[in-house]
Amino acid sequence: MRRRYSFRIQNPFGKKKVKAFTLVKTIRDSLQTLLLHQQFTETARDFFKAVRSRNYAEAKSRMSPAWQGVSTGELRDMIQNDLPLLPLSTASNFGLAMDDGTSAVLDAYLFFDGGHWIWCGISLMQEEGRWSIDALNLRLEDWSPEKLQQQPDLESRSVDM
Repeated sequence: MRRRYSFRIQNPFGKKKVKAFTLVKTIRDSLQTLLLHQQFTETARDFFKAVRSRNYAEAKSRMSPAWQGVSTGELRDMIQNDLPLLPLSTASNFGLAMDDGTSAVLDAYLFFDGGHWIWCGISLMQEEGRWSIDALNLRLEDWSPEKLQQQPDLESRSVDM
């Protein structure tokens, strides 16, 4: 005669404990995401603050190791020649962030006197346990602070990717 054995595995804590554990894990994951977003925004905010005050050594300290070989003067010249609106911005606000654990992209909005704003994409990377700026992408517009009363012409300078 053959005997059949069956085993039933049951949670000794009941369904309520499993739901509570899931809730705690969800809250922990949400807090980790918020902390990570805070690290991104602090890095970017400190960078923009340094650029606005023309402290290019401080701005460079917020940049990735790949940029550390560039002199402070070269960084200043790059910003003045290629991104002249950056130091003229008066405030910044940060939006959506996406990361994969070692690199991230952060949306930033730079505000100027007169109420105008421009979108800026910030690429960050994590190296040696800290997040730093690796690249900036400023949206091209036919606008300058001298044209405060005019609306920007976005179509004439758009670039398809």
